[in-house]
Amino acid sequence: MVTLIVLSLLIGLLVLGISAGVYFHSSPLLKRGVRTSAVCVNVGQVAQGSMLLLEYTPQSGPARQYTVGPFVFPPVRVGGRIEVIYDPKRPQEVSLPERLPKSTRRLVIAIAVSGAAVAACGAVAVAYTW
Repeated sequence: MVTLIVLSLLIGLLVLGISAGVYFHSSPLLKRGVRTSAVCVNVGQVAQGSMLLLEYTPQSGPARQYTVGPFVFPPVRVGGRIEVIYDPKRPQEVSLPERLPKSTRRLVIAIAVSGAAVAACGAVAVAYTW
């Protein structure tokens, strides 16, 4: 019984952490993100596929670089252009538009459900030890 409670607690914490991380990364980009064109300046290989080094220029600052991947089939070659979206308040926060969720609604639901599961597991664990 204790093992099941601990396992459920760990799974709930994992889901909570992942969904919260995705939410905090995606939310600003969805709310105020600026789309711009980035140029591929390098393609590197890793065990899982190709990594792209992209360079983009925010409206208020110098050019920045962003590594994205891995790709089995890279969407662009060196010198090619691809669209990125960045947060104008934090231009280092950048993503490919297709890698962002359409909205954060499901993430908020995942955070709420996993938080409730963690709280329930904690309550059961406390009750079990009494």
